Amino acid sequence: MNYLRYVPIICVIGAIVGVISITQLWIHGVAGFEWSSDLTGIDLMGSDLDGFQKYLPIVICVISVLAAIMAVLTMTVRRLWYGIFICMILGIVVLVLTTVFSMWTIDGERIVHFVSSGFWLSYAAGGLILIGAAIQYSLMFIKPRKSGR
Repeated sequence: MNYLRYVPIICVIGAIVGVISITQLWIHGVAGFEWSSDLTGIDLMGSDLDGFQKYLPIVICVISVLAAIMAVLTMTVRRLWYGIFICMILGIVVLVLTTVFSMWTIDGERIVHFVSSGFWLSYAAGGLILIGAAIQYSLMFIKPRKSGR
């Protein structure tokens, strides 16, 4: 059995974490601010906060779904060699977008001081997608042993 074929499952797990992150708290409200409320990734889209960053959780969710699709295609289609590179790029994009979210400033306060579990799950998702793709890429050059003597 060629177990190397199933390594992209790491990317799929990372993508699942990325999809779950949208349902978790991204901003944990602190009393004393006008916008002090607990907001999930879904709640951020409908909030009255200014800035394009409030749409980043849904963008990260969509990118995670694309990474899962590419990882599954890499497992099922033998000649899809570029799928792992696309997963690697998508993992980097998730990490960059999460970092851009952390640079958001509302009412003179940086949002990074108020982030919660959804934000950190997004970082974990990007890391898992990237690490899974990197492991798959490094294993592409290993030839499986032939069974028999």
